[in-house]
Amino acid sequence: MTATAAPDLAARLAALNSRWNCRITTRGRKTGKPHTVTIWFLADGVRLFLGTLSANRDWVKNVTKNPEADFEIGDLRVRGRVHTIDAAAQPPHVTAAFFRKYWIAWIGSWFGFGPERHFRVDDLEVIA
Repeated sequence: MTATAAPDLAARLAALNSRWNCRITTRGRKTGKPHTVTIWFLADGVRLFLGTLSANRDWVKNVTKNPEADFEIGDLRVRGRVHTIDAAAQPPHVTAAFFRKYWIAWIGSWFGFGPERHFRVDDLEVIA
C-alpha cells in the first residue's frame, strides 16, 4: 500500500469522529508482525488523540519501539506517527471533547480513574 496526501483529511476525520472506536495496527516490538486492536480515539483537525488506562498493553509497547501505526476508522485508513504526550500537553478542548464522547471515562475520572498515558498521532496520511 502507498500513502497519499489528502487535502480534505480534516473534513473526513471530522465526519468519522462520532464513531466509537478505531482499529490501530502496530508492528510487534519483537516479531515485527502486524498487531491490530480496537481502541478509543478522538480526531482533532488532522491529528488523532489516544489514551489508555494501561501502559502495559501490547499496542502501547509496540508504538514506543516503532511509532508508525495504521488506523482504520470506518472506511478511512490512515498512517501516522504516535507520540506519547504529557496529560498537561493535551489541549484542554481535546480533553473536554474526549469526555463528551466517552462519558464513561468522564464518570471514571470522578473516582480517580483516567488514562495512564496519552498519545498524539501526527503526520497522518491516507493509505490508498
